[in-house]
Amino acid sequence: MHYIHKEIKEPFKDGIEIGIELTNKIKNPSLILLMTSLSKKEDIEELVNGLKSYININNLIGCTTGGEFSEKGHTRHGVLLIAFDEKCKVSISCEKVEGNPKNVGITLANDIREKLKEKYPKIDINERFLGIIFHDWKANHENEIMDVLAKKLSFPIIGGTAADNLRFKNTYQIYQDKVLSGYVVFATISTKRNMEILYGHGYEPTEYYARITKAEGNILYELNGKPAYEVYQEMISNASGIPINTLRKYKPRNGKYLDFTILYPLGIQDVYGNYRILFLKNIEDDKLIFSHEINEGTFLILMNTTPKKTMDSLYNELSKLKKFKNPMAFIIECVARDIIKNPHKYKDTFVSKDFEKWISRYEVTNTPSTSNISNICVNCIGFYSYGESIVNDIMRFHNTLTFVGVAIDLDEKYNINWKESLRYFDFSNEEVMILTELINSNLSAKELLNKLNISQTKLYATLNSLEERGIIKSYGKKPKKYYVDDIKSILKKIDVELESQYQFKKRKRKEFLLNL
Repeated sequence: MHYIHKEIKEPFKDGIEIGIELTNKIKNPSLILLMTSLSKKEDIEELVNGLKSYININNLIGCTTGGEFSEKGHTRHGVLLIAFDEKCKVSISCEKVEGNPKNVGITLANDIREKLKEKYPKIDINERFLGIIFHDWKANHENEIMDVLAKKLSFPIIGGTAADNLRFKNTYQIYQDKVLSGYVVFATISTKRNMEILYGHGYEPTEYYARITKAEGNILYELNGKPAYEVYQEMISNASGIPINTLRKYKPRNGKYLDFTILYPLGIQDVYGNYRILFLKNIEDDKLIFSHEINEGTFLILMNTTPKKTMDSLYNELSKLKKFKNPMAFIIECVARDIIKNPHKYKDTFVSKDFEKWISRYEVTNTPSTSNISNICVNCIGFYSYGESIVNDIMRFHNTLTFVGVAIDLDEKYNINWKESLRYFDFSNEEVMILTELINSNLSAKELLNKLNISQTKLYATLNSLEERGIIKSYGKKPKKYYVDDIKSILKKIDVELESQYQFKKRKRKEFLLNL
């Protein structure tokens, strides 16, 4: 696994440089994630074209962002590329979001399962899969799609909604060499490495709550029998001490003045005792319009955060990784969280010039995340999104004001040198070459010929021998695909055979020496 975080000045030229650097690290990546804060479609296409001139991008997916980050800092006109090595099993899919979004989710899930089944007839029971998904901000059907994927697939999924560097015009999804809009792109990848799903938000409940007395779908009309926005303002005023007359000046409109909807969102407690943030999309008259459906009779709690709580929420999740020897964390984080942490960067974009005044009451001192994240996870990389998706056991939703992610242990014990190791099992040079390619891929003879320095005659003779001995298997006819079913069981069997041969030959040598 390798990542590249780079400021982009000349998209095509920089794409070539990224491709060269990646090729020097991973010859044939199994999956490439490409996240970029470039907002012009032609610039993204140039970047992708430069990249594909040096590396195969058949398994590339990605999206536009609100910025990328790593230990190098934060870019707002850059790219974050993550590539996984050849050992992973990968399947990717892409669907236009139109019509019934649930059907989009069903099509995605079915396509992914069929591709995995076709490429990998048998998957190791110990193998773990992870789903990675990128949505379109304008399509606005993340919840429905995620709900279907959670029901149809049995592995965790993380993802985010494409951003466009806070312009709110066009967001793009990247699929192979295509730059698309209005799509959802999805990948699954296997890993036998230690893996930890990450999630958090940093908000805590206040003592103020209200009951939903009138609602329809995602529109909230009344709280406690009164106009919803009126009650919401009262709750914020009681919690913050800010007069209602002042709050009225900051009513959100046209994507601006999100000051108090970010600092004091409404939340809901689920049956497991966890608090989930309800993202307020819009306010019309006194109606509150959320990104989630809400039910009458439910109690909403006023939530609150501070810069310290926001930063600590990520630190606390990364603290789980102390058991990892060499962790890399990939984080998809709501851009609103960066607003809380760095308000000076976003004045008059999302929030008012007074936003810093509202949060200046919360002193940011002794914040462990600002100083010690590198002690837990040097490789903490990611991007800012317009929404975050997660499926992990009981957590199954799309949200905002949160972060989701995955940490993978890059401990070297998982990096097997197959070419060297297979020689200990008495395979010939040709057999080692072929098995090394087939351990993590299903390939035809033609594909093997393109990869290996071996004659066609020798290749077919070796393939036939390996198949007769049960070391490899095949399926299909035109073309016939070869694969390794269970390398561990195969090598265990050969180990027993070699040990028996050794003992037999040792006994015969002894008999010969005694009679000499």
